[in-house]
Amino acid sequence: MRLKSFYFSVLIYLLTSACGNLGTVEKPENLIDETMMENILYDAAMMDVMNTYSELNPDFEEILGAPYLYKKYKIDSLQLVQSEEYYTKNPRIYHRIYSRVLIRMEKDKDSINDVINERKKIAQ
Repeated sequence: MRLKSFYFSVLIYLLTSACGNLGTVEKPENLIDETMMENILYDAAMMDVMNTYSELNPDFEEILGAPYLYKKYKIDSLQLVQSEEYYTKNPRIYHRIYSRVLIRMEKDKDSINDVINERKKIAQ
């Protein structure tokens, strides 16, 4: 459910930002490349899903929150915001990035389902 709300909020953001300034957006000097942006968005989505279990670990946000992404990818919040803004103003590129994120998530889901099915077979 949280994943759906994440995608819905991204969709709303895209729609509202697309309606605002329809002019061209200059490429930031420190633009995060598409592959790294895909990895960041994938990790953010996975952290959002894992956050539903934060009652089990009250330090979850501190351990695997935004600071984790900044440290892992050696970026800062301004660079992420500028790159996100650039990609949202270029929907074809952003769609390509998000499509790859969704494909990765589907593969993970299929892998998890395979493991669950194997465990069910063994338990029978």
